[in-house]
Amino acid sequence: MITRDMKISKLLEEYPGSLEALIRVSPHFRKLENKMLRKALAGRVTVEQAARVAGVDPDYLLSELNRSAGSTAAVTAEAAETEAAEKAEGSAEEKPEYLRNLSPGKIVALDVRPILDSGKDPLKDIFSKVKELNEGEALLIINTFEPVPLYSRMKDKGFTHYTETEGGIWKVYFFREKGSVEKEEEATISPAAININDYENIIEVDVHDLPAPEPMVKILENLYRIDDRSVMLVHHHREPNLLYPRLEERGYAASCTRLGEESYQILIVKKKV
Repeated sequence: MITRDMKISKLLEEYPGSLEALIRVSPHFRKLENKMLRKALAGRVTVEQAARVAGVDPDYLLSELNRSAGSTAAVTAEAAETEAAEKAEGSAEEKPEYLRNLSPGKIVALDVRPILDSGKDPLKDIFSKVKELNEGEALLIINTFEPVPLYSRMKDKGFTHYTETEGGIWKVYFFREKGSVEKEEEATISPAAININDYENIIEVDVHDLPAPEPMVKILENLYRIDDRSVMLVHHHREPNLLYPRLEERGYAASCTRLGEESYQILIVKKKV
């Protein structure tokens, strides 16, 4: 049975016909026909998040997916639509006072539509803009859909968000109010804790020149080669922050060292039980 917290990548893998069902619910999901974009985004978006991104009711999407998969546990479309209408009443959110008082010159805009149209993941561009923000500035993301998965990532960096939509265009403001603090990245293991000399075998994987999302794919595909006596040495052009949670859930730990401009060394080992 398909559930609302199932990742889209797992959905497409286990239910091959689900892509057609997604597109029937909303043309927005045609973006998933782009294999590169699907690899980049589908692994971190759940069914419920995908519904919000496409602007459809999660229960309705779940119903259609389960119906397509032959599940009798799906809710009816009529009931879902009714519930969605009830939720929509009075749901308008007032623009925060912080943004109302912010001068236009303090808003840094990034239109990610051209990036997505080229088949690339805009996350790197977004985080580059975040690093460039000065104190008191806000980041405005312009898109054709609501970037729901980005909310939690930006929240961890101390950002609040405000979302508005008009004419099919989504505008999401990310800003730090006074007192907001960026959470420290959860380190799977400190850099000093992995000593390459402690391992008999070194497995080198060079992803330096690969475009996203191929570096993550190649690294994950080679994890099976790591055992208790082996360490994987990855040569990368940036720190792969999105990789760390994937390693954590698979029982691996990593540390990253910056060697120079666009030159990083990542060590990956199997966690000791």
